[in-house]
Amino acid sequence: MAGLFIIIGLLVFVAIAVLIAGFATESHAVRIWERVEDVQQRSRVVMKGTQLDRALSKSISERLLVPSLQRVRDRIMQLMPSQAVAAARNKLDRAGSPSGLTVSTFLTLRLIAFIGGLITAGAFFVLWPGATLHRWLGSGLLLLLGILGPDYYLDTKIRGRQYTIRKSLPDLIDLLVVSAEAGTGLDGALAVVIKRKEGPLVDEFNRVLAEMRLGKSRQQAWEDMAKRVDLDELRMLVAALRQAEQLGVSIAKTLRTQADALRTQRSLRVRQIAASLAIKMLFPLIFFILPALFITVLGPGLMTVMSSFKELGW
Repeated sequence: MAGLFIIIGLLVFVAIAVLIAGFATESHAVRIWERVEDVQQRSRVVMKGTQLDRALSKSISERLLVPSLQRVRDRIMQLMPSQAVAAARNKLDRAGSPSGLTVSTFLTLRLIAFIGGLITAGAFFVLWPGATLHRWLGSGLLLLLGILGPDYYLDTKIRGRQYTIRKSLPDLIDLLVVSAEAGTGLDGALAVVIKRKEGPLVDEFNRVLAEMRLGKSRQQAWEDMAKRVDLDELRMLVAALRQAEQLGVSIAKTLRTQADALRTQRSLRVRQIAASLAIKMLFPLIFFILPALFITVLGPGLMTVMSSFKELGW
């Protein structure tokens, strides 16, 4: 009887040992499989990060078109005279580099626009069935659009940017005054303005601070900003700050005086524009509004009089 209990105990022990061994083998296999998957995943990530995989993941235009255009752009930059490059850089700085335009890209677009205008003008002159004078006029207009189109776009951006800067300058100067009166230096006041405001003038202030961090003097950085923006109000501000720094005058008082002067100039400019509206409205009034008014008011009466004369036989 005791031997039977011993045999049963041994069988139970063997069964439990087999179950434990099975679970251990299964968990070990699971761990091995998880490690294999982890290694495969890392291999895929590494392969995705290789230069060949990154190149193959791009589209055909990114692999072929963009490098070709970059080579053409670099070649055009090499052929352009230094004066044209400097003038284009100056205009792009004044416009704030709209749409991320660089000097090389703008010069390339200008050349492409000229060639496109020339081809379009030639095709119009050859294919248009109208009179010769009309073909010459249409071709000249298309060629003129191709030549002046990029510069007109840039000039429009420059005027819009200058208007925005002129409009926001007094308010930003007021913020500079508040920061300066609170004990912050001019550079710290500029940092406060950059942190709290947005706009083209704030971008210029940010560039001024960046240039000063790179070693350029404060006076030179402000003068370069005035040249880039090409605005009389900003030139006056830079001149006043330079004079205040040389004479030791309070920066806050100088800035407050400039803000008041700018607001006075803006008020005078608005009054001047309002005074010139009467003269500007004179030509539309004579050539468009008065003829339509005469036709509307006197037309029915004249038609009635004419019909009465016809009935009388006159």
